[in-house]
Amino acid sequence: MNYPEKGVCVIINMDKLDPELISKEGLKTGERPGTNKDVESLHEVFKNFGFQVKIENNPTAAKISELLKGVAEDDHSQRGCFVCVVLGHGKDGGFYCYDDFMDEEYLFNLFKGENCKQLVGKPKLFFIQACRGDTSDYGVTPYASIATTSSCKIPVEADFLCHYSTCQGYVSWRNLSYGSWFIQSLCDMLKKYGKKNDLMQILTRVNHKVAFEYESSHGKQRNALYCQQTY
Repeated sequence: MNYPEKGVCVIINMDKLDPELISKEGLKTGERPGTNKDVESLHEVFKNFGFQVKIENNPTAAKISELLKGVAEDDHSQRGCFVCVVLGHGKDGGFYCYDDFMDEEYLFNLFKGENCKQLVGKPKLFFIQACRGDTSDYGVTPYASIATTSSCKIPVEADFLCHYSTCQGYVSWRNLSYGSWFIQSLCDMLKKYGKKNDLMQILTRVNHKVAFEYESSHGKQRNALYCQQTY
């Protein structure tokens, strides 16, 4: 991060969807009360870290494509990082923008290798707050502290990190007044540890906070998001 500029942080925020899309996809609702609290927290954190923050509220698929293609083609020679945060409804493989479903892989591809040469070798971070299925994870009581690590190096994606709010196949939780569990935990941990811990240590703290400090409104059990994924 020893560059004159930290980089760009794009926040894609969906608090409503096109009624036609809701009907087509059989969604219960297109509204996401509480998401603007997440936007406020994210803007504050990344602005304080020196990022240029761009917020898009309820963009169409075409608008997202136009915006991110433009960012990918920007001059990043003096920037050390890129961040994209998606706040929306979703299912496995992607999320809903205002008028359509968008594959998350489409976002990643815009910033790979030949498509964005000036960010090659620099961190490209994606945080996705969206459901990845319709199963509710009510958690289990942990027997003991278990640490697991895994690594996978793919040359074209070696500088990518994508952190999801929930595991594949499961719903993601959001408080109607205070924002989502994942994003609020992320912002809290970045504020507390962003200047003294590396990102993987911070994200481990985020996972722990979500797993042990929140309680599902669907039952009395804690740990409704016991397992989160980091790639």
